[in-house]
Amino acid sequence: MKVTRTGVICGFVWVGIVLGDMPARTLASDQESPPSPAAFFAAEASEVFRLSSGGDRVAFVRSTGQRTVLCVADPARMAETTQEISSASDMRVVSFFWAGDRCLAFEAALASGGTRIACATSSDTVGWGPMVVRTLAEADQRASLAGSIQSRQGAAPEIVLSVPSPQSAEFADLYAVGAETAEWRLLHRSGDGVSVWNVSRSGELLVGIRAIPDGSKELVASHGGDITPLMRCAPGDSLHLAGIHPDDSCAFIVTDSGENAEFGHLESIDIKTGERTLLAQDPKGEVDLYQALFSGDGKRLLGALYLRDRSGYEWICPETEALFKRARELLPPGEIRLGDGSTDGKRWLLTLTRDTAPDAEYHYDAEAHRVVRLDWRKESIEPRWLGRMEPVSYPARDGRKIPGYLTLPSGKGRTGLPLVVFPHGGPNKRNFWGYDPRVQFLASRGYAVFQPNFRGSSGFGKEFERAGDREWGRGVMQDDLTDGVNWLIAEKIADPRRIAILGGSYGGFAALAGVAFTPDLYAVGVCFFGASDLPAFVREIPPTWKPFLGDLNLKIGNPADPVDALRLARQSPIHAISSIKVPLLVYHGAKDQTVRIAQAHRFVAACRSQGVSVDYLVALNEGHGFSDPGNEQAVYLAVERVLAEHLRGSASEVVPSAIENRLAELRANGGH
Repeated sequence: MKVTRTGVICGFVWVGIVLGDMPARTLASDQESPPSPAAFFAAEASEVFRLSSGGDRVAFVRSTGQRTVLCVADPARMAETTQEISSASDMRVVSFFWAGDRCLAFEAALASGGTRIACATSSDTVGWGPMVVRTLAEADQRASLAGSIQSRQGAAPEIVLSVPSPQSAEFADLYAVGAETAEWRLLHRSGDGVSVWNVSRSGELLVGIRAIPDGSKELVASHGGDITPLMRCAPGDSLHLAGIHPDDSCAFIVTDSGENAEFGHLESIDIKTGERTLLAQDPKGEVDLYQALFSGDGKRLLGALYLRDRSGYEWICPETEALFKRARELLPPGEIRLGDGSTDGKRWLLTLTRDTAPDAEYHYDAEAHRVVRLDWRKESIEPRWLGRMEPVSYPARDGRKIPGYLTLPSGKGRTGLPLVVFPHGGPNKRNFWGYDPRVQFLASRGYAVFQPNFRGSSGFGKEFERAGDREWGRGVMQDDLTDGVNWLIAEKIADPRRIAILGGSYGGFAALAGVAFTPDLYAVGVCFFGASDLPAFVREIPPTWKPFLGDLNLKIGNPADPVDALRLARQSPIHAISSIKVPLLVYHGAKDQTVRIAQAHRFVAACRSQGVSVDYLVALNEGHGFSDPGNEQAVYLAVERVLAEHLRGSASEVVPSAIENRLAELRANGGH
């Protein structure tokens, strides 16, 4: 489990009913300078909260400059009760969860390198006493959090750790470590080809997924050391573990596998018999199940969340549906999602999602019918700078309707706009409605932002997702982007002379493919940590991906096959640099294990040798993505400047010196 972009500020708490809409939107003028990148990419822009099973404690991380600090508090009295759990040596909280009502496990990246695993416990069953922190695994043990075991005798829980196997870096051994004793015991030794394990609350049952070389997957159970196959899905079908029933009777899975199955749905599978029971699927037959909502004790399915143009629940439990409707009465307009719930179902975490304001987090006490806002997310950006996100759909060249979202800049009308095409990463992910600081940053500069859910995206059924298999670069995934741009031009929304393409990870690859394979469509390309050489990308995958190489070969291709290697080379932007006519901005993290920085170095060097202008930024402390807000702010400063130069949008007139200095540092790392 990895928590990404989780800088959090703990702050003021207010209680009561919140009423009213956003203030009237005053239009931004062309002469005004838009807000600084720091306003959009502040450390507190994304926060994660976790509720204890009793519902009276909330764990969260807050930013203190370069560090994120794990804290615990009473959600009704945050100011008086907040206690810092992580230490001064913990630079960034990677993940955390409650293991029972008075035990909090966390993984933190250290300033000295590596991560440590620790646990905070409290013996107070009533009242508010301090929590005691114990280190369970040091950095040199290379452990990761993998779950928890609850004692049935009332003893302290054990924390499940995953440790790379000495025999193979592709797999891991599982250990249970006492939360109060820090004593280790072996739960499972790798060697059975299973790369993903879930451990039941009792610790007596393990359920895992074994990847098969042909791209299929097998669900297996281990009880007492013996491995029992439960089901096998066809190559390319999805299979995800959603949990194990507390009585160890069944596992919950989300899959699109099965006779005549098209959409991802929730099933239970009996551990003894392998019998599969359908629990939830989209009644409209349009989208995959996005999230299953279980009761706090894990015994009952309460409802399921589906993402169409907007999100919505299909309720199974009438009591929870009624609770949800009552909670909505206390909150402003927007989408409401239920988060963690207490075991008794009386206290919940709620998230309010809007398109023109960051998510707001609340604690809801159903008995008192009261909400408390938990986060300190700043809404300092005036609404006049923010654009509304609209669901759209458009016809691809083969007639297929492609869904997506279009955000228009405030006060600029709907015609002749400079456009930024923003393909998502994955590629087996999807865009969804809500606040995105990257999108709003671009909209505040006067750009329309287009986010298509091209074929290959997840969420729209098996056929839609698998249509993108092996279609990178010159196939249907890129064609869907191109067709969307041409649709916006035909609708006179986009100015055909002022179009950019920008993305990260797969989106970064798509940006490079866009300028290489459709060189007359875009005026500039921006790639964040994207591949440019597909054969090298597949060959250089990290060890933990290797069990799933068969699945990767299905979705991208197999460079070990001579015919496939030729196709992959043809689909790789690095072999089409001579076609690129526009300037590029390329950003990469030096510690990236997903797309190695050596690949970015090769691409940039080849571009420069052939006369393509590249502004190359490198962060020495980053991997695949952004974890340091200072880097993200500096990179988007470079983005706004290259777009302003070539698309004639606006740019900040006053920029904090810290951001300018960081940008200079990233540029120097890239060889400038």
